[in-house]
Amino acid sequence: MLLRSRRRVATGEDARRPTVPRRRSRAGPDRLAALPEDILQDILLRLPAKSVLRCRAWRRLASDPAFLLDHHRRQPELALIRSYRASDASDALPSLETLHIRSAQFRPFFGFPKQFGTHFPARASCDGLFVVGQCICNPTTRQWAPLATGPSPHAGTVVALYLHQPSREYRVLYWTLWNPDGNWSSRHVYCVLTVGTDQPRSVGYPVGSGRRGIHIFGAPVLVNGSLHLHWRERFGVRYHEILAFHMVAETFRQMSPPAAVEPRHVMHLLEMGGRLAASIGKDDMTGLTIFVLQEHDVWTYHYQIKLPVMDNMHFQQEQGSWWPKVVSEEGDLLVSCYGHLLHCDKKGNLVANFKFDDDMPVVVPHRLKESLIQHKFFQKKKTPEEEEEEEKSIPMVILDI
Repeated sequence: MLLRSRRRVATGEDARRPTVPRRRSRAGPDRLAALPEDILQDILLRLPAKSVLRCRAWRRLASDPAFLLDHHRRQPELALIRSYRASDASDALPSLETLHIRSAQFRPFFGFPKQFGTHFPARASCDGLFVVGQCICNPTTRQWAPLATGPSPHAGTVVALYLHQPSREYRVLYWTLWNPDGNWSSRHVYCVLTVGTDQPRSVGYPVGSGRRGIHIFGAPVLVNGSLHLHWRERFGVRYHEILAFHMVAETFRQMSPPAAVEPRHVMHLLEMGGRLAASIGKDDMTGLTIFVLQEHDVWTYHYQIKLPVMDNMHFQQEQGSWWPKVVSEEGDLLVSCYGHLLHCDKKGNLVANFKFDDDMPVVVPHRLKESLIQHKFFQKKKTPEEEEEEEKSIPMVILDI
């Protein structure tokens, strides 16, 4: 089923351009379709998803899983930025945009229904798919489907969405107080649900979860077949811990963070060169130190980033709103502060300064990597009544991009 969409109102230079009526003309010869198959495929692989969908020659490759997978692998990872734009002031709702770091281009992504307020509804992401509420969706193709075929089997907190390689199934990892057998438990149970089914399975009680479960900080990081989750207690005694979830064996393993990290520090997990890495910022947040995990769970110093100095930096620090985050394997850094989003390279050099005159932009933990891959859980036919009921439950609106 296609997601609802709304078109953006032209502003700035686009709004000042005169409107010229479009003339209907006969379709000319499809020169692109006349190209040899290998050349056509090479061209389409280099196009963004939106251009591929608009190309008439696309139909000949739409059913080729190998092409769709190759196209997805070539897409860049886009950062997601949440902010309040001036155009949204009347509704006082946040907007979500994608940022292509290399081209320094913003594009609209999510629009928020009013009932969600300032909350970003995406709970997990994987391969261009997002878990939103009780649904799974692909923003690129505007398809969505319920996570489960029957009534929602879980009422807990979604931890991750991942691809189980042996079965090629997408599965959701979550924790809840409700056991699969229907009995209430005093401890949190960690469960796995295959998308498109209604039979969750318990995968155990990780050590240290206690009655309150875990508080995931940031998004899980996939390295060597395991999702690495950053635990951070937000109440009481602060700490940083790492939990590795093996996606095939579906088992947990606790890991230690770098020895240099202290409870008051800000830590983010990321991937660098196929290895797990951690960025650590001290109280003043004037720089970040990068550590990389080697064999035998040994963390080694990688490099340090010193943040650029701005005229209002002292004010930003006093307000507690100066938040740097590494967003690429190359070490690109996005720094959120009031009125600005700074893009710096791994040496701390300022590459771009994006101005936000109405609020502090927030770098969302999830990334978007556009995908045109077809999934069975999107292809189930629904009755008009089912479509109407599910339309009411979709918790977001996808903008035309």
